[in-house]
Amino acid sequence: MTVRNAVQRVNTAVDAWFTQPEKNAAGRIGLSRIAYSLFYLWHLSTHSSDFLSGMPGFFVEKEVYLVKYVFRDFGASLPPLFFHTLESLLVAALVLLAFGYKTRAATIAVLLIGCLTEGLSTAIDGKRTLVTLVFYIPFFMALTNAWGKTYSVDSALDKRSGRVTVDPHDSDWDYFLPARALLIIFSALFFGSMVYKVAFGGAWLSYPDMMANFFLNRNIEAALYDLPLNPLAPFIAQTPLLYLCVHATTLLFETFFFLSLINSKIRDFLVSMALLFHAVNGLWLVVTVTPILAGYFLFIDWQAIKDFFFPSSPSSSNTPAIAPKAIALLALFLAAILGLLWHSGLGVRELFNLYGLIDWRTIWYPVLPLSLGWLIMTVVRWRKPVRI
Repeated sequence: MTVRNAVQRVNTAVDAWFTQPEKNAAGRIGLSRIAYSLFYLWHLSTHSSDFLSGMPGFFVEKEVYLVKYVFRDFGASLPPLFFHTLESLLVAALVLLAFGYKTRAATIAVLLIGCLTEGLSTAIDGKRTLVTLVFYIPFFMALTNAWGKTYSVDSALDKRSGRVTVDPHDSDWDYFLPARALLIIFSALFFGSMVYKVAFGGAWLSYPDMMANFFLNRNIEAALYDLPLNPLAPFIAQTPLLYLCVHATTLLFETFFFLSLINSKIRDFLVSMALLFHAVNGLWLVVTVTPILAGYFLFIDWQAIKDFFFPSSPSSSNTPAIAPKAIALLALFLAAILGLLWHSGLGVRELFNLYGLIDWRTIWYPVLPLSLGWLIMTVVRWRKPVRI
């Protein structure tokens, strides 16, 4: 076999993987747009950017690359109003995105404003979990606009105008293309984390009792922050079989997450395991990567969930009961009001985290049983043919 033939075969295989159909692709991506927007609004409600106006100049010049190389006179000179305005614009764009009005423009606005806000607060780091929320998802969606084709004001306006619209149960591959691109990134990041632990983080191989100490140290940290302690930590730390299993499982999971690229069954299995892994870390180990939840939303079949609880006939699918123009006006009104009142102190911001009830840690409480249920269902269905 010549090199050219080998390259062509690889290219054909890659094309076949990207273009394989995905059940309910159009609907699940459209609904994930709504989930993403609400999640992002929740994130903004718990993390104000006010602190950026008061960062010491020496810290900014040393740590924040965007400021260091672009906004050299930033320092502590920009007033809180500048960051309030950025956040308000981002909130307005997210409201429009949730409604699916001018979806591509709203997605681009979320991408640019979110990246600017994040870039003004941190050094460039591709491993930060915020990158998934702020960059990867809106970037991929801006390229394809896949999530604006269903459950959106745009699609309702198209239908009212007589243009062709998309059935939420459409399984065409192009709607799921951004999710597959994100899955590749997740696989690379997990594998890179394993390589770092093995090649550069010598403790993972040199100290077999590292996880025992880790569980105990995290309990100490939880106590310092007045968080619930992990009641199993002392038992795990005294049981070599358990902490060695945790040690090995972590490395194996990160090493073989790329197998999720093979088919939807393995993907669902590994994604549900990832959610379970993150939930345990967040609840009992004070290790949270909460923003990455938005990435996993793309792999949940929201359409199947919607059909289970709210079945609809094909004739009524994707058709709103209210006139699309009225919904568009409502979207613009809510975007303006929420954006203007976001920093008003009237409780608008706090409404999205239920006045402190849902924070970076408590959000994992529902995720833990739901991900466990998803994992069990995936295993139970293992013998069934792979879905498309």
